[in-house]
Amino acid sequence: MFGPLMFPSGAGSSVQPSSFSTLGDDEDLESVPCLICPKEFLFPDEKEVCLSHLLQEHFIVISDEHLIADLPRYIKFWKERFESSGNFKQYCTTILADAKDKKTGVIHEKQEFYLLSEAEIIDRELREKLQKERLESVLERQRTEREDTTFTHECLYCRQSLGPTRSDFLNHLSSQHNLQLGKPSNLVFVDKLIAIIEQKMNNLQCIYCEKFFKDRNVLKEHMRKKAHKRVNPNNEMYDQFYLINYIEPGKSWKEREKLRRKKTSHSGSTGDDEDDDDDSEGDDNDDWSDWEEELQQPIVCLFCELSLPEWASVLSHMKNQHSFNYEEHTLALDFYEQVKVVNYIRRQVYRNRCIICDGEFPARNELLKHMTTEKHMDMPQRSLWNQPEFYFPTYENDAFLCQIDDKREDEENAEISEAK
Repeated sequence: MFGPLMFPSGAGSSVQPSSFSTLGDDEDLESVPCLICPKEFLFPDEKEVCLSHLLQEHFIVISDEHLIADLPRYIKFWKERFESSGNFKQYCTTILADAKDKKTGVIHEKQEFYLLSEAEIIDRELREKLQKERLESVLERQRTEREDTTFTHECLYCRQSLGPTRSDFLNHLSSQHNLQLGKPSNLVFVDKLIAIIEQKMNNLQCIYCEKFFKDRNVLKEHMRKKAHKRVNPNNEMYDQFYLINYIEPGKSWKEREKLRRKKTSHSGSTGDDEDDDDDSEGDDNDDWSDWEEELQQPIVCLFCELSLPEWASVLSHMKNQHSFNYEEHTLALDFYEQVKVVNYIRRQVYRNRCIICDGEFPARNELLKHMTTEKHMDMPQRSLWNQPEFYFPTYENDAFLCQIDDKREDEENAEISEAK
């Protein structure tokens, strides 16, 4: 039987680093005092208000506050230290800068600002202590979740009652419904993650692109054909559920992947120490591979071996280089008809056969020359591709299929999203 084949794996696009510091468990409101005055703030809701107050009223800036594992404890520690010392400035770096008074509009030249940062050894040790304690807490939480044998929850798809462990639940979603949330060994705060996914699906919202749909069947079909049965790795809200993001402050999976790629790109590097470092980074990437999958699976042209990261670029290439206007040719076709067309063309081109006359050629370049000369870069007759066998992909990892749109359905769903 023919297929499925595999395209050679291509490198994904580089990713930008992002910070991560919030604990994944649900947080109760906590009263946090100002570092200087008696005013108090309810965290986490008034976190930004507190930081703004420190800056506007007391000219105090906390360096990299988003990387601090437990900001309320951090502030409370320094509140006590400031009060006991009687001079908070000794712990801060003083910076001179012009500042505008928001109330009066008056600009104060060379205003002193006080930066609380890791330049102070006490501050650095405090941050490291909070980071270590948070990691220990997260690991203990994960251990408790993995050892718990009283877990039970209905499947998000078939409503089967699953348990007795969270791993059983996640493995069922993966094996039976291809819903990929990650390896159980890499996850923490699983109950909260499940609740978020369940709420989105109950609201008829895709968990990846977060579009809304008119009913459950349309949503499920969208997630299946768009390969959206997973969370979006670029949505930082989900970072809290993956252990790799707790290992080192300010270095999420994206930044670790960027560093790994930077290392591997320097092919001339040698030495045992460097090799060990590369292996370490590689191990980290393996731990996270189920989350990121392939960061951007390249889309391969239907006729030549060119692969591009952007759908629009592939369509433009086929139109300009091969005189094949995919969008125009498939305008009246639904999703399943487009799938069959693509799989038919893929199979014919793989076999070096013309998609119009079925003529066979010894090499790809001769096939393309024939199709161009004979003006066979055209839409094949319906009888050629409208066969059940072409429901099945010619290439198992064909990202082209994931880009296909049912334009009529998308118009309906766009109206629903706007109504929401």
